[in-house]
Amino acid sequence: MKRFALALAPLALASAAFAQTLPDVPDTDESGSWSLVELQAVWTDMTEETFKSIDTSADGAVDATELQAAVDAGVIALPAASSGG
Repeated sequence: MKRFALALAPLALASAAFAQTLPDVPDTDESGSWSLVELQAVWTDMTEETFKSIDTSADGAVDATELQAAVDAGVIALPAASSGG
C-alpha cells in the first residue's frame, strides 16, 4: 500500500502545481456564489455571454468550481495581480 501511495504522490503534486488560485471575488450578497455583476468587479470586461458559458449549471450564478474550471480551461484569465502568487 505504501508503494502505491508513493507512486501517486508525484501525480498529486503535479496536479497541485497546475491549479491556479482564484482571486478574491467579493460575494456582496453572501449567497455563496457570484452573479455577473459580482464577477465584473474583478473581470471588468466580462460579458453576459461569457458569464453564461462559465455558469455550466445554468442556475444564474457561478460557484467556485465553475469559476476554477473556467480559469483552468482558459475561458477567463486570472487578473494580473492574482497570477503572481
